Amino acid sequence: MKKGIVMDVNDDYVTMLTPDGEFVKAKHTKKSYEIGEEIACFPIDVRVRNASKPRFFQVRKWRYALVSSLVAILFLSLFIPFSTRNEVYAYMSIDINPSFEVGLDDNLQVISLEALNDEAKKLLESIPDWKNFTLDSITEEIIEHSKNSGYLKDGKQVLITTVVTDSHDTKIDRELEQGIEEIKKEYKKEQIAVTSITSTVETRKAAQEKGISTGKLLIEKDKVPKPVQEKKVQPVRQEKKNQQKKAYEQKEINKFKNNQKQQAEEVKEELKEKKEQIKEKVKNNIENSNMPAHLKEKKLEKIEEKWEKKKQKQEENWKKKPRKKEEKKRDKEDRWDKKENNNRGKDRKHDDDDD
Repeated sequence: MKKGIVMDVNDDYVTMLTPDGEFVKAKHTKKSYEIGEEIACFPIDVRVRNASKPRFFQVRKWRYALVSSLVAILFLSLFIPFSTRNEVYAYMSIDINPSFEVGLDDNLQVISLEALNDEAKKLLESIPDWKNFTLDSITEEIIEHSKNSGYLKDGKQVLITTVVTDSHDTKIDRELEQGIEEIKKEYKKEQIAVTSITSTVETRKAAQEKGISTGKLLIEKDKVPKPVQEKKVQPVRQEKKNQQKKAYEQKEINKFKNNQKQQAEEVKEELKEKKEQIKEKVKNNIENSNMPAHLKEKKLEKIEEKWEKKKQKQEENWKKKPRKKEEKKRDKEDRWDKKENNNRGKDRKHDDDDD
């Protein structure tokens, strides 16, 4: 008895393909068969019966061979996975301080991952299952491990450099570009600046000769744009506290100003009253003196005239005071703004030095 796969069925017998690649015939043992079905039967010798029909047998033989080939292909497709081309479509270097080079196939899946410095070699131990990672998942793994290991702090730049090999495909290039843009948007929320740049195969070869990544070589040549530093948005709670603090300070300032104004008015009234008292005392002294009446009258007129001039001058001075205060206030605000601008300039310079 032999086992095989049903290749052909006619009224007389069933043709099977054995595991040894032999075509054998067997008598019917059941009513119906299906092509591709595995059966076990006793083979019969039909070579003598078909000896008188060699041409017919040859035609049928070719037919069996064709059918068997198709069935073999079918079974291979079902049980053996299609092999993918293990070719790199694009290289992507990721530089933080650890430097990696990722090889991507035309499905943008990782087929190679190389650590280009000591820091990267340490991190690579934490990413053992990198094969068949996607573009975004390998980038996320590298960035997150770098952050956890202290290599990536807030505001530090992540540089992604892509080099597409000679086999360009517009659709794949667009998908690669869109994937990197999505990564940049995602990490922008975490205040991590991701900069992307494309390069050439020649530049990558030059970087390989120096033992560094393509991105590092571009940094050396000053061909990488600096990321735009954005001001961090203060949390809502902190911003609310600052507003409350400012409101309280302004309230205290207004209170102090009102007290000062009230005290000034009181002093003004007190001085005015004292001056009137002095004036009345001088007039009484003149009137009670022994000088002639016409001299007394002239003296009093002069005192009135002099007193009136002093009064006008003092009123003018009181009017000028608010203006001077406003000018002093404006000068103070201008000095404060200038000081703030200088401090901001120093902070920006300090940030640039840190980078």
